[in-house]
Amino acid sequence: MERPIIKISYRWSEGEMLLLNRIHMRNSAQGRKLTRGFKSTGIIFLVMGTIAFCSIGATPEKLRALCFGFGLVLLGVALLWGMPYLNRTAVLKMYAKKPDKDLVMTYEVSDDGISCKSDVASSEMLWRVIVRGLRAKEGFLLYISDIQTHWLPIHGFQDATDVSRFADLTKAKVQDYKEAS
Repeated sequence: MERPIIKISYRWSEGEMLLLNRIHMRNSAQGRKLTRGFKSTGIIFLVMGTIAFCSIGATPEKLRALCFGFGLVLLGVALLWGMPYLNRTAVLKMYAKKPDKDLVMTYEVSDDGISCKSDVASSEMLWRVIVRGLRAKEGFLLYISDIQTHWLPIHGFQDATDVSRFADLTKAKVQDYKEAS
């Protein structure tokens, strides 16, 4: 690979992993469908539970309607508030198993491609390997596949001109490049 024109360096921490997951879930089709599905189902359960509570006066089986209402409301609450907690817990468990946790990640970018180095691994890839690029206000996500990404946070760049140069280079080299809203 030719001489790097941009260097990005940061510590791969729990916070970075959680931020990467949050940005990915917010901007990927699968993440949006999953989030929308859990929220919709949770709201439906809450509404059905409320209807069951309201029907207590109209049914001779009041205890059954009360238990059914409580069960539906609890399911709705679990889906609405429990799923983000479970997602966070799963991300932190994945982070704990990573061999590169809490290590400095260094990316070097050139016109030919990108190289990534840490104390436990290194890789080089050409721009054509990157199928999608996403710029969020916190950084850049470069997708190798639908779920495999490289995270380049804004704070890892040496200065603001490198950020804009990287954005321009990524726009030119990656076919599917988007800016997150």
